[in-house]
Amino acid sequence: MAIQFDDWQDVKVAYEVARLGTLTAAAESLGVHHSTVLRRINNLEDNLDARLFHRHARGYTVTEIGAKLFATAKSINAELEKLHNDIIAADSQLRGSLLLTTVSGFIDVLSEVCEQFQSLHPQVQLEVILDQNRLRLDHGQAHIAVRAGPRPDEGDYIAQHLAELSSGFYASKSYIEKYGMPKSIQQLEQHSFVSGVAGYNGKVPYFAWVDEHIAPAQIKLRVSETSEATRAIVRGLGIGGLQHEVAEQYSDLVPVLHKELNWPTDLWLVTHHLVHRTAKVQAFSQLLKAYFKKTTG
Repeated sequence: MAIQFDDWQDVKVAYEVARLGTLTAAAESLGVHHSTVLRRINNLEDNLDARLFHRHARGYTVTEIGAKLFATAKSINAELEKLHNDIIAADSQLRGSLLLTTVSGFIDVLSEVCEQFQSLHPQVQLEVILDQNRLRLDHGQAHIAVRAGPRPDEGDYIAQHLAELSSGFYASKSYIEKYGMPKSIQQLEQHSFVSGVAGYNGKVPYFAWVDEHIAPAQIKLRVSETSEATRAIVRGLGIGGLQHEVAEQYSDLVPVLHKELNWPTDLWLVTHHLVHRTAKVQAFSQLLKAYFKKTTG
């Protein structure tokens, strides 16, 4: 019978017996009970339909067939140890690629941190994936995610609170000069708006507000990316919602009804537990946390 994948632990245990010579020594090395070692040896011999050990009063010595098996096991064990050491070394070095995912509108906020990281760690290739869909960190689609909204609750994810951000309505100075500044929520009926496409607005509070309170005829442009909404607002196509931190990057934008309409949201740094403590992830995470502590603290 061929060795099944779930039999590899049996091979490992039997290899320890072959290496150390007794069940007791192997059990101590592996941190398991004596009976567990014996059970796994018996199980392996039954699966192989072969005797792997000569049993005698002084301990266990390998048979000819056992010697062949354990020579291969020794080689595999050495390769696994080398792989383990390579993984540890890679995790402790600041090189290779680092994948960061966030929504497109946040690149203006994160650009300073990205530039600082690249300056400090030039051997790391930072790749920023701008996507409204949440990439799967557990599938390796990204190493770090910056997410807005409720605390992410995926079981294997580590979510750290970065800041509480707020958003509100903005318009360009050219738009205000042409159409005037609304002084009340009622006066918004006289203005044009930029919002999101159907199915997307529920994820963005200011888009959802527009859909609920503004007549469809007033919505002059719908977009599928927050960065495109920013561009449209800057170009004077209408009033639209923006994170305050994003709006501050554009000197031509002015707040609209700032006191009346304001949407707070939490910002999270999200990593997967398998890569959370790697050098690259920790280096970027520390810069990100320091940046938001400085700007919002």
